[in-house]
Amino acid sequence: APPVPLPSQVPVAPEPEPPVSQMRQPVPLWEHGQVQRQVDAATAAERGYLVLDLGESWAPYLFSDGASVSGSPLPNAYRSTFLALARGEFPEDLHGERAKHDKYLELYGIPPTLSVLRERMLATARLSCTESLDLTPLQSFAGLVTYADQPTAKKEAARFDAARSRSLELVQAQAVSAPEQLDTSKLTKKDAAHVALYTQRLPQVRALEALQARLKCEGYLSGRGKIIPGVMDWATHESLAEYERRHRVYSFGYLGRDSLAPLRQAPLSVDRDAVLRVLTERAVHAAAVLEDGSVDEVTYKGRDGSEHKVPNLVGQLRDNLLEAFGLQAPENTLGWLQGLGDLPAGQHRYVAIRKPALPEYYGPEMELTLDYDRGDVWYDFPYDDKGQEIPQPVSRRPQVTVSTLYEGQKIALARFGTTIGGWRSELIDGTVMWKYKGSPVGPRAWQEIVAAPVWLPPDGTPPEGLLNKNPQRKLPTDPEYVVNLHEVGPSYASAYGLVAAYHRTYLRRADGRISLGTDEGIRTHGSVDYMSIMRRHSHGCHRLHNHIALRLMSFVLAHRPHERLGQEPIGFRRFIPFKGQSYLMDIPQGGYAFKLSRPLLVNVEEGRIRGKLKAPIEFPIPEYNDQLRAYVMPDGSAVRVRGGQLIPTSLPPPLPPKPLAVPTKTAARAAALPAGVKPARAAAVPKAVLAARVRASGAVASAAR
Repeated sequence: APPVPLPSQVPVAPEPEPPVSQMRQPVPLWEHGQVQRQVDAATAAERGYLVLDLGESWAPYLFSDGASVSGSPLPNAYRSTFLALARGEFPEDLHGERAKHDKYLELYGIPPTLSVLRERMLATARLSCTESLDLTPLQSFAGLVTYADQPTAKKEAARFDAARSRSLELVQAQAVSAPEQLDTSKLTKKDAAHVALYTQRLPQVRALEALQARLKCEGYLSGRGKIIPGVMDWATHESLAEYERRHRVYSFGYLGRDSLAPLRQAPLSVDRDAVLRVLTERAVHAAAVLEDGSVDEVTYKGRDGSEHKVPNLVGQLRDNLLEAFGLQAPENTLGWLQGLGDLPAGQHRYVAIRKPALPEYYGPEMELTLDYDRGDVWYDFPYDDKGQEIPQPVSRRPQVTVSTLYEGQKIALARFGTTIGGWRSELIDGTVMWKYKGSPVGPRAWQEIVAAPVWLPPDGTPPEGLLNKNPQRKLPTDPEYVVNLHEVGPSYASAYGLVAAYHRTYLRRADGRISLGTDEGIRTHGSVDYMSIMRRHSHGCHRLHNHIALRLMSFVLAHRPHERLGQEPIGFRRFIPFKGQSYLMDIPQGGYAFKLSRPLLVNVEEGRIRGKLKAPIEFPIPEYNDQLRAYVMPDGSAVRVRGGQLIPTSLPPPLPPKPLAVPTKTAARAAALPAGVKPARAAAVPKAVLAARVRASGAVASAAR
């Protein structure tokens, strides 16, 4: 028999909704694709509803305005920028300049508004060319096509064209219908190679031709010049990268598993997915949940004594949105968007949908913790004596698990990929050197979460990373470079992304209170470099995709008491010397800070140490000097890396000069011709005269060397 529920678990029928005239904040309740009735937003949560903002003024709580404990207004400086970028606008400032290049910002943590999505769907629906697109080659292709360079793309196209022409000639000669039916025993080795290349590459070429047709139809190839059909040339690569940014595809502009997923669907279906994705993101913030199915193996014991699986609340919200608004088909989705009518900038549009039932471990305040698994860790120096990279394979990548403590249990809610530190370059005494930037192990604490944070570059940061070429330079007297304010922030592209939590050491006092210690410069933060999260190292920080960082920090603030500190005063000024000029970096204020009433405790685990060294190298190591063929210290001395030590050594002797190449007969004849005489006339020069000129030419070259 099923267990008898506790009194607190017995479902209680909610009281009927009061008349609309008595509601404090009536909002429409959407079910089955239409408005069913009005419900009161003030009591919606208790009645099992979720209030959702569909308006153009939606932003995560992190970018909301608020007030201090004393009631003083604390406006959020980045809010207007976030909203403008979400509306697809390009402000006349550094944010607009960067956004014009990136164009689509959902990958960077700023989802488009519903009015932007509506215009995109309408534009797609008006494309007559979509009806003639053949997606079959994309649906059947399962390989990976990367981009090398334009000359390589041209060579690949020429090789395939030659193989195709010869294969079709052979098909005609043997009177068969396809290259697969050729009698290969009758082919020469060269012809067999042509046929093999043609048959092996044909599925890829057809997939790329289908890709190019789609990119052209949807306008991504516009203004990029002539393409090379059937290969991943520069125009195709750049256009695909733009397509990926629009549809939040994590890829490098390569045709592979991730990019193929949307490309196999009809264009309007992909736009519909974007609508559902953006609505889900808003619903996740509104519901203040985190469970996304990433810990589907986790269970917990409920008050009824039974084991319960941690639910995928993000997935349930998506399903509820799909049902409530009737978004099952692209045409229905576009109709629903059009039915919303005007969505004025700066206004909210609140509606209600059914809310998933929250697990019993939810409450007004939740005890949360984060555990960072550093994965496979290599402390060894990753280069050999000749400056060649030494492979350091990583099969276990870093990840962070967010958990709640409930009834004596530690229940994992979600798990995200992240980064740890590694070998990074640093300017020391005027020399670029390698320094191991570790992610300290052990317990730490969060007390401050900062929206639109500012990163202040430490001394030793190479100036190349802090400066950009001046796009406005017209005269030689104009500055060649400008300060890269996107790197420091506030910006979605800053080193800390859209939000950061500051790690601090701490001590637990005898009475249980937490006493915070030093700030080691380690953060958990968002990142614009979305492809590096699961592939590369950081300077020690734990980086997350911007939208995941926003989810996580918003979730923490929703379930932990906190106060607003507002914009951080900084007043940071530094002159950056570079190539004989000095550039002023002036940062007047920092991000928008929230302070937790009680620190949130996190723990960084050691991970799995690989290689010979079991502890990081503490000293810097110079970059390999290709000209001197050694690791050269700032004082000019050479060293070698031996385990965890630097061993002095001598510079290798200079390489002997390369001998002059012996010219071929054709080259020698061409070099010996009088000025203005074409090589085709070389035969007219007597052999004796030609030989004398060649000898004279060699003597001059020898003297010059």
